[in-house]
Amino acid sequence: MNRTWDRVLGISFGILALFATGVMISKNWQAFLEICPITDLLTWDENIRLTAVYDQFQDYRDGKIWRATLPFLEAATWPPLRPILSLLLLASPGEWSITWKDSFLGLAFYALCFPSIIYIVSRISGSFLFGSLVSIFVLALSLHTSETPAYSLSSMLETQGMFILLWVYWGLYKLYDSVKDLKPGESLPSGSKVAALVSAVLILLFFTKYPYGLLLFISIFLFELISRFPEWIGFVRFSVKVHYKGLRLLFLILVVLLVLSLPVLRVVTDWNLDQRSFKKVLYFLTVLLFLDFNYFLYRNRKDLGKISPPSIKILYLYAILPCFIWLFTNLDRVMSLVNAQMIVNKFVRSFILSLFESPEDKFPASHVFNEPWIFRTFSLFSLGAIGYWLYLNRKEKISSPEAHGEGRIDSLLAKLQNINWPKFPKDPLFAITVIVFLQYIVIDASTGNKQLRHVFYPLPALLTILSLWSFRLIQISDNSKKLTFSVVFLFFLVWASSLFVKEGGLFSQTYLSKNQFCLKGFDTATFEPAREFAKEIDPQGKYIAFNTFHDEENFQVPGRILASEFDLLFRQKTVEKGKYRNDSKYKWKSWEEFDKAVYVGPSCELPPKVLSRAESLGITLDLLKEIKHPNGDYCFKEFRLIKK
Repeated sequence: MNRTWDRVLGISFGILALFATGVMISKNWQAFLEICPITDLLTWDENIRLTAVYDQFQDYRDGKIWRATLPFLEAATWPPLRPILSLLLLASPGEWSITWKDSFLGLAFYALCFPSIIYIVSRISGSFLFGSLVSIFVLALSLHTSETPAYSLSSMLETQGMFILLWVYWGLYKLYDSVKDLKPGESLPSGSKVAALVSAVLILLFFTKYPYGLLLFISIFLFELISRFPEWIGFVRFSVKVHYKGLRLLFLILVVLLVLSLPVLRVVTDWNLDQRSFKKVLYFLTVLLFLDFNYFLYRNRKDLGKISPPSIKILYLYAILPCFIWLFTNLDRVMSLVNAQMIVNKFVRSFILSLFESPEDKFPASHVFNEPWIFRTFSLFSLGAIGYWLYLNRKEKISSPEAHGEGRIDSLLAKLQNINWPKFPKDPLFAITVIVFLQYIVIDASTGNKQLRHVFYPLPALLTILSLWSFRLIQISDNSKKLTFSVVFLFFLVWASSLFVKEGGLFSQTYLSKNQFCLKGFDTATFEPAREFAKEIDPQGKYIAFNTFHDEENFQVPGRILASEFDLLFRQKTVEKGKYRNDSKYKWKSWEEFDKAVYVGPSCELPPKVLSRAESLGITLDLLKEIKHPNGDYCFKEFRLIKK
């Protein structure tokens, strides 16, 4: 097809893709407003994030700049990127509540995936038409899944991860395309912006959610080993000769094995690894290893620059190193990640298998696609295209310079370094394909938290990359086969697009009734105690709060499910003219900023630690009101603070 027709048809189908995206935004937001009964509250994690944002908003407004900024720098559990965006939304004008604004932001991130796909695919393939068609294809498949509609209307991080991960793979494609002909020691030409692009997108992913970045770093590292195996052997030989000897080598092996064994130990033993003492030891061991490794890199930077793969130099210096520096500057960040690693939730058997599962009525869902046969056959076709391309390129090798070893082990490593390695792993499309496959494999192998939502954020990237193999197949085929493979891709496109008009499809009358949009559910009665107690809060009161449902001893009580709801609703009531903060002996050395106290818990009897806390600050708690909820699971108390 000539360039003019590609542009004309590409623009036409691009407009169609953006139109469908616009319809999706309109209908999903309509569902949020008209179907979902709980729009003033979010899910547990989101409530906690917004609670912190409310506190920061008040501190910035009151001129307490350092106190407001510090949570961004600490950011132990959630990276600061989304809270920064939420803070800007909270400060922006408009009548929408912050829960509405933050939910709409999740929808906006999902919608931005599809113009991004048009741009990225057209740049990789050189065809604007193909980019537009792939955008329609990915919208059809990703939207008509078991949970994407609900995630698109929540302030969860999945849709933000979808959007940024697409750009991550564009950055990785550009990187591997730029270095495919470079030898160890060679650098990108001066003026290249690839390193800046790679740095920006990978750091943005890491600052979307720490595990997203770390799991991708592992996948990239595994691919680097696969693609440039002889060069990595050279790196290992040099490292062992000049640095990692004796105790250093033993320490390296033991710490790496300890970290890698965590997923296994969690499954095969009854050991309680979720202890602060163990996590502290793990932290200091990994920090020591990290510092020593970077000392080795810096001290031998000239020699390593001559033998290291050019891609890993860019990835490490511009993305991995700054992310790990951020990670290790806060002990609680590492502890939080270990905590996440210890969670075991068996909602699905396997993240990979869930992509191929048939729809079931079980809750929570264990399948991804409502029409799995489209993905099943398309993935099989794509794997066939990859296999055919590999067959055509199987004989191309990269000769390695002759290396000679000293000693038995070094000689063995030298023989591995002398292997003529296949050339095809350096292909940029093959590179990002292997990495996205490894993403699913790594998360499947490394975590016992088998929640289906972990499958979704790489989904648009996976579908986009598989689609690119259809174009590659057309490119490498002779004229007699080009038409055949083009028709096959169009067949999958039409099949996927038929979902738009089927029952529950985007353009059907049953779209709103057949899809799940409300991540918070429909059980409004469960959250009424939090709303009823919030009515008792004085909008102008300055409260120090004791929400004992957050305490470890109350983790199993019925009222625990509303712990984050109390925090959020009470803050919403006081955000304009009052103040509401959870007490912490580390953060609040005095209560001079407060005039009242609030207690919520399963019993109306104040815990001894609350009384001792007030006593230590020279404060008497003067009871103003006490409300015991009829169901007996919640008690609310309000006090006036009187200085002794």
